[in-house]
Amino acid sequence: MNGVLLVAAREFRQIVTTRGFWVMLLVVPLAIAVSQVAGRFAAPPLNVAYVVADATGQYAPAIEHRIDLVHQGRVLGDLSAYAKRWKVDAAAPGAIWAQGRRWFSAPEVEAFVAAGGLAAAQRAIAPRLAPDAPAFTPPPAPYLPAAVPAGVPTDQGPGRFGDALQPWLKGDIATAEGRRPLALAVYIPANFGAPGEPVRMWTNGRPNDVLIEMVRGELTAGLRAKALRTSGLTPGAYARIEAVSAPVVVSAPPAGGGREQVTTRSLLPLALVYLLLMTVMVTGSMMLQGVIEERSNRLLESVLACIRPGQLMYGKLLGLGAIGLTIIATWVAFAMVAAFAVHGAMADFLRPSLASLDQPWIIAALIFYFLAGYLIISMIYLAIGVLSNSMQDAQAYLTPVVMVITLPTVFMMISAVKTPDGVLPRVMSWIPFYTPFAMLARLGGGVSLVEVLGTTAMLIAFVAVELFLLGRLFQASLLRTGQPPKLGAFVKLMFQTQPD
Repeated sequence: MNGVLLVAAREFRQIVTTRGFWVMLLVVPLAIAVSQVAGRFAAPPLNVAYVVADATGQYAPAIEHRIDLVHQGRVLGDLSAYAKRWKVDAAAPGAIWAQGRRWFSAPEVEAFVAAGGLAAAQRAIAPRLAPDAPAFTPPPAPYLPAAVPAGVPTDQGPGRFGDALQPWLKGDIATAEGRRPLALAVYIPANFGAPGEPVRMWTNGRPNDVLIEMVRGELTAGLRAKALRTSGLTPGAYARIEAVSAPVVVSAPPAGGGREQVTTRSLLPLALVYLLLMTVMVTGSMMLQGVIEERSNRLLESVLACIRPGQLMYGKLLGLGAIGLTIIATWVAFAMVAAFAVHGAMADFLRPSLASLDQPWIIAALIFYFLAGYLIISMIYLAIGVLSNSMQDAQAYLTPVVMVITLPTVFMMISAVKTPDGVLPRVMSWIPFYTPFAMLARLGGGVSLVEVLGTTAMLIAFVAVELFLLGRLFQASLLRTGQPPKLGAFVKLMFQTQPD
């Protein structure tokens, strides 16, 4: 046993000192950090101001109301999630915000605002809120209305308006919540709707499609209403037509149920499949290169003078397993920090996924399938290492092996995202080389206990057989020289009994 631990410790130290290990260790944290930063730059600018010069006097209030209604919808959604999480939805069972986070229609948002909005909801929540619960922080309004700056003419046509506004589009403008960048200016002419009289818009160089589309949508609705009124309809008939809406009832599972639950619970298992592939390929290559160098430098002859081939093999696998666990532990720790100590889109993405692991057996299954997959693929790399005299020889074995492992796994994951219980993921769950990947991908979608127990027993037996055959191959090939064996000789080496 001491020999195994010595080899494992040496293997661990040897890999930890390589640049490849540190690149592998930091790639996921760096990717998450870069995605956070890049997402902020790629996303449309928020918390900006807009100006509407409405010569008709009809459209500006409607535009402002529509934009504010979208914001109130976001507030309502976040408040519903907050009430559900901190179990204060019972404070007002009939309130819209107490029904769980879901899709809210415009009339529901209007009703929320009419009932007092966020202020009324917070008054109802306060008596029931736990002492350790944080205060609800509403999302900031993404688009704030601003008055036309002094000195900018609104009665001399769009040309003069746009020219006078240019300096303001390069900086900030006063709003009810302080100074904000002016992102959009809109000029609505007095005879808007007549042929050849379009609405003019100016941006600050970063067009916000969402904001522009909301303004355009409200202007379109206004023109249609005007067309109905001028078509000969009486005011009463127009009011009845305008009030017509499709009777739609949207039913959704309780918060955290249905497809939302499947997606949330599948996030971490699917991520582990990718991480397993990435980790085993990199660390396996490191071990493969180390074994080939030891063989070419005749270092193995000195090592085998002190320990048996089996101890060397188990030590290398143990050391490689420790490397894999170190990488995964670092990634999981970083993910937990990003989920619970950092605010932003990534935290909102990770937090519910980690919180969904609420059953010990799920965590145990994730760890088991990950370690089983890591061990199965690592043994393949170790077998290639003892058969190869150089990296060129190893590539002849390695290239088809990598393709056979990765391509079906990628296709299976694509299928598992859509239908976790589909034919391909179910079939691959019972093929030992793919079982860890398939079962990890399917765990979030729900698998039967029979499949979990059956595939667990199958993997344990398969790993035992693989270790036995690899031990035979290891003992027969460690000190062999000459050309690598062909397929028939390779199989023969695994099954023939070797002298002690």
